[in-house]
Formats: sequence, structure tokens, C-alpha cells
Amino acid sequence: MLGRITAGLFFVLLIWGNLVAGMEAGLACPDWPLCQGKFLPPLRVDIWMEFLHRVLAALAAISLLLLARRRMAHYRGLQRAIPVAALALVAVEIGIGGAVVLLGLPVQLTTVHFMIGLALFLLVLYMASCDETTGPAQLSLTGYAGPLFCVMLLVFSQASLGAYLRHSGSGLACPDFPACRGEIIPALWDTPTTTNFTHRLLAMGTLCTTILLYLASLLDKRLKKRHSELFSLACLVALQIGIGAAVVKSGLSYPITSLHLALTLAIIGLTLRIWLLQMGEPSGAGK
Repeated sequence: MLGRITAGLFFVLLIWGNLVAGMEAGLACPDWPLCQGKFLPPLRVDIWMEFLHRVLAALAAISLLLLARRRMAHYRGLQRAIPVAALALVAVEIGIGGAVVLLGLPVQLTTVHFMIGLALFLLVLYMASCDETTGPAQLSLTGYAGPLFCVMLLVFSQASLGAYLRHSGSGLACPDFPACRGEIIPALWDTPTTTNFTHRLLAMGTLCTTILLYLASLLDKRLKKRHSELFSLACLVALQIGIGAAVVKSGLSYPITSLHLALTLAIIGLTLRIWLLQMGEPSGAGK
């Protein structure tokens, strides 16, 4: 139960942070750790959006501390590095969160802030899945576990680029879809265009990889048990690309952008689940 609560808190925290960025409310509390110089700031929508983001972050950090302590008592050997890494990352994340505000939302640091939050979400999902009953998974990249891990890396990279696009104001460098300024391959390759185009290429790479894994589950008995999960994963990725197109067409509407991120988190969570299940199979380790 604690694992699910912690995962839920981090899910809401990431979505809430996306909404704060979309509303341009990140500096509504220009100081840290106080907000407007107070523990309870004035009642204004943008101020309370940012203030509640901090409250959610505090709750998520406390819940993670309790979860990591519990997992440390049951994990053995190198597996204990996962709760230790989570605790180290959350400490770094708190410090970066304060620096982001005090330095006026610098693009690179804000992107790193999101990336660490996403990494924490992954670690929390692992600890939520590998509890006292199931025990920690024996990590492996052999067999089909390798491609599944690559899907997680692809989605993580794509989401990180998306965060950079959002915070740098480059989300509409390619204002149309699927073309970029009316061209399949853009003629102008400045930094915003290159980042935007790479973001789309990673999305297509993720879709192709998940479709290939689904087809492999139809043909290879080593992956047969993951047939339904891989079908769901491919559908989620396809839907994610569709929502991505809607984000562009809407001019970066922040409710649609938040839905886009929610699907990203769902894709990462499902991929992690499939990876863990596959490693639990003898075939998943290439035996």
C-alpha cells in the first residue's frame, strides 16, 4: 500500500508541475522555502498552484523516505542500491527545486529538475512492484529484457526533450504535424528545430520498437506471456503520438500537455512492469 501511495504522489506531483509550468506560475512563489515570505501565502490561483506543488513534493519525499526505509530492510546486496539511490536523488531534487526558483527558472536546471523527478518516479515504481512479498527482481538486460529496457530509455529521453522544449519556449518550433513547417525534413536546423524534430523521431522509434516487440510476442514463445501487455503498450504509444499532435495543434494547451505527460508516465510504468515480469521468466534471462 505504501508503495502505491508513494507512486501516486509522484505521479500527481509530476502532472502538477507540468500544470504549473503551463500556467507560467513557477515564480508565483519567488522565494524558497517560504512562499511570498509566508508559510501560508495569499489566496491567488497562480500562487497556490506553485505552493501546492511544494506541498505535494514534501508529502512525496516523506512517503519515499518511509518506503525506502522499508525496502532497505528487505532488499539484499546490490538491490539495496535502489532505495539508496532514490534517497540520494530526492535530496538532490529538493536542492535543485530551490535553486530553480531562486535563479529564476533557468532552462537547463529546470529540465534537470524534471529528469530527476522522472527518474525518482521509475525508482518508486520499482520499489512499489518489488515489495516484501515478491522481493527485488534480479536485474537483467539479456533476452527480451534488453529491448524492453531500451524502450524505457527511449521514453525517458523523449520526455526529457519534451521538458526542454517546454521550458525553453521551443515547443512550437515545428508548428504543424506530422510535417515541420510544411517540410518532412526541415531545411532550417537551429537548436529549437533540431530538438523538436529529435523529439518526434524518438516517438516514432518508440512506436516501432513496441510494435516489433508485440509482433515478436506472436512468434516467439519466450515473449508469448507478455502478448496482451505489449499490445496495450503499443496502443498507448500510438495514442501518445496522437496526443502529441494535439498538443502542437492546440498551441501547447496546458491541459492537453498534462495529458501528454500522464500518458508518458503510464507508458513508463507499463514498460517497467513488462520488464520486471519478463526478468521473472527463465526465458527473459535468455535461458
